Amino acid sequence: MRLEKFIATSGIASRRAVKKSILAGLVTVNGEPVLVPGHPIDVETDTVEFDGKRVEPLTERIYLMLNKPAGYLTTRSDERGRPTVMNLVADLPASIYPVGRLDLETEGLLLFTNDGDFAYRLLHPSHEIEKTYLAWVKGVPNDDAIQRLRQGVTILSGTTAPAKVKRLKVSKDGASTQFEVVIHEGKKRQVRLMFKAVGHSVMRLKRVGIGNLQLGNLPQGQYRLLTPREITALMGL
Repeated sequence: MRLEKFIATSGIASRRAVKKSILAGLVTVNGEPVLVPGHPIDVETDTVEFDGKRVEPLTERIYLMLNKPAGYLTTRSDERGRPTVMNLVADLPASIYPVGRLDLETEGLLLFTNDGDFAYRLLHPSHEIEKTYLAWVKGVPNDDAIQRLRQGVTILSGTTAPAKVKRLKVSKDGASTQFEVVIHEGKKRQVRLMFKAVGHSVMRLKRVGIGNLQLGNLPQGQYRLLTPREITALMGL
């Protein structure tokens, strides 16, 4: 088995994070540092350590969704002591970690797992898994602005791929508009920057779907385990 797959499936971190740790010299096999991802190991006889701790095969897989409130960082820990999403799942095994991320002030559907293959499949750009957001923006973007969002706009990290953008409703005073936005990319702060590019700032942003998985009526700050059917559907995307 490849080294990074073994570590990822042990529940320590996603495969992407494991590759970075290998390149940083934090992984050893039988006491010797391994600096190149893809190194083959024998899971029956080799001893693998990640950041000084022995890696043991995982026996229980965990998959869950959280309705993330605003004000929580999507990270396992913060050196400045700010609240993280891990505070909201503190009663679960420490081996779980968030799949992808939501910005500090973005709410909604966030997945957690300790299954590296599951996380890798959902995060890999080639799978183009759709993410659905509700966005409340200042003002009333006109039809031209909406068409630009649908075709792709230029933001800091490049030009966005075509998006599905639907205007849901305009506030009575015309001060804000609610949209449904569906994208398959994961550029940093993408939805916020898309609207900024057409002259409208996002006041509130909430992710409500990943693929066919919907947040539904899960209370804010609460989590639930995914059903076997939901896990299978996500793995098949």
